[in-house]
Amino acid sequence: MISNDITNSLSRKFIELQKQFDDLTPVLEVVSALIERAISENFDGRGRWDGNENDITIFSGGSQKWKALASSTKEKYQRLGWELEPTLNRSKGLMSTIEVRPQGKSSIVISANSPYAAIHQYGGTLTPTILITSKMRKFFWAKYYNTGLVNWKVLALTKKKELKPVIQIPARPYITLTEEDLEEILELLTNRF
Repeated sequence: MISNDITNSLSRKFIELQKQFDDLTPVLEVVSALIERAISENFDGRGRWDGNENDITIFSGGSQKWKALASSTKEKYQRLGWELEPTLNRSKGLMSTIEVRPQGKSSIVISANSPYAAIHQYGGTLTPTILITSKMRKFFWAKYYNTGLVNWKVLALTKKKELKPVIQIPARPYITLTEEDLEEILELLTNRF
């Protein structure tokens, strides 16, 4: 949990800078770079958040790591020959869409232009519809004969035309700042401007 002291100090500093400068863009560019680095550290560290799934904001930074990959996800990665890279970091796809930039003379915009950005930031439930084709039934039979697991046989014999699995995605907030990040921003603003 980030203390009110640091957020109040930052607010006062920005008010002071707004009085000093007509256009805060140079200040905001420096702050944007620090925020971008902090977000990168969240990916590298496999999460740095407070663990409160009910109130995720940019100020939710802390020392909690993200939940580990589900065993089913790990099995899928191994089956596909993929590395078990850190969560949200295997392809770098999500991280590469994150943009932190000044907007106007007095604000910063943080965006993640990825179709799955929000579900990873906040968590949630997915219920995709998977059509069962004859090719899939053959796959289920092959898995049953290879593993002997009854669930593959059940899938091969099902009369259903589609499956609607319920997939829970845990929150893995990557757009968060820790108290240390905010202190670094405040220190830089105090010393540089």
